[in-house]
Amino acid sequence: MPEKDSVPVQSGFAYLIPLLVGVVLLGAVLVAFQTTQPVFLSNMLAAPSPTLFPSPAPRPTPTPTPSHIPTPTVIPTPTAKPTPKPVSGPPGVGLSSMTVATEKGNFRATVLAVDLNLTKMLTDSGNDGECGNNCTVMPLQSYVVRNNGFAGVNGTYFCPATYPECAGKTNSYDFPIYNSRLGHWINQGNLFWREMRAIVYIDGSGAHYLQNANSFSGGLSAGIVNYPGLLSDGIVQIDDNQSGCSDKQKAAGLKVGIGVRDTKNIMIVIAQNVTMQQFAYVFKALGAKGALNLDTGGSTALYYNGSYTYGPGRNLPNAIIFTR
Repeated sequence: MPEKDSVPVQSGFAYLIPLLVGVVLLGAVLVAFQTTQPVFLSNMLAAPSPTLFPSPAPRPTPTPTPSHIPTPTVIPTPTAKPTPKPVSGPPGVGLSSMTVATEKGNFRATVLAVDLNLTKMLTDSGNDGECGNNCTVMPLQSYVVRNNGFAGVNGTYFCPATYPECAGKTNSYDFPIYNSRLGHWINQGNLFWREMRAIVYIDGSGAHYLQNANSFSGGLSAGIVNYPGLLSDGIVQIDDNQSGCSDKQKAAGLKVGIGVRDTKNIMIVIAQNVTMQQFAYVFKALGAKGALNLDTGGSTALYYNGSYTYGPGRNLPNAIIFTR
């Protein structure tokens, strides 16, 4: 019989050789890793931090430029004229309009102040002599022009032709008045009537006032009597009841008068909406020492420098005139 093929038998040592080689190689790898690990880690730690890029700054939002709006035109508020303060004390020479502060209230007045150092006062009548009926009357301007004056005011009470009760005595008056133009009295005999009649007159020493006309004596160049007397020695002569005054005189309304401050200064006053007592206080506030009421109503007239400030009113039988 043929023999079977033989297989060589290997020893156990032969199997250990590859295993040992693998272990050696693995150990070498581990040693190498341990040796290089610190360097690697240090390199990683020493690596610079990545650069941080700052967030871009926000751009300011541009403010839109408004289209041109025209500036509105400002209309200035008109400046109100200040209300004149009420005055008291002597007014300046000449014609003025003012509010007069008195103990009885404030009152509007027109004042003609006259300095007798520069001006003369005259009194004149339409008739050259006494008259009881159909007496001569003229506009105030005619009296001023006839005497070469620059100013004038109406005179005494009289009896107008338009009043029915004046029939038979039209345009007459019983108050004494001195005619400066002719140099004599009209109605001189009535100076001694014992009523509320006062007198303003001019003589060589200047202007004077008497509360009682019947006490007058002496010479004069101008003079006029009427009633009531308002102020004597700076004291108001009209009591609270306005005793002796008519109902029309007591009522508030326009009133005309002449006042004397001193021998060289007189004034014509036309006050609005005053009673007779209040009128007296107006003169007192203006510095008058004496004052006489004159005619009023439809007779009211004041002429100054070529024109009427009041009036002309009705034609007059007498008047007061101022000349230079």
